[in-house]
Amino acid sequence: MENNTPAKSFRPIVAIFVVVALLILITRSWLAAQWSMDFVVVLVGNAVLFLATCFSFYLYSKALRNNNTQLFLRMMYSSLLVKMVFCLAATLLYLFVAGKDFNKAGIIASLILYVVYTYAEVKVLMRLSKNQPKNG
Repeated sequence: MENNTPAKSFRPIVAIFVVVALLILITRSWLAAQWSMDFVVVLVGNAVLFLATCFSFYLYSKALRNNNTQLFLRMMYSSLLVKMVFCLAATLLYLFVAGKDFNKAGIIASLILYVVYTYAEVKVLMRLSKNQPKNG
């Protein structure tokens, strides 16, 4: 039962990914007309953020299950760093590939999605940490 809790807790993040992807696909012409936003950039940004959040969540939940304080801190900082570096690398790769034709609105939308995913991840992890048995 305890091993299934992180998987069940990850459902809101999956729901965010699916809802955002559907919203982007449904409103792509409006996004292009109103905000000059390339929907492909935002879709790929959503996917990159979801993958980064999956890996980060895995490291966070692994840290929560461990009693060693040093390992806990190492896993927490590693997950934060990995997520940030992964997203930064994806953004720099996009800027390198797109050149002067990069879509600023798409990058800003991806930054907003980063905040949404991080907020949801922290909320889920706080709920998980409250459910952890107390040692000591």
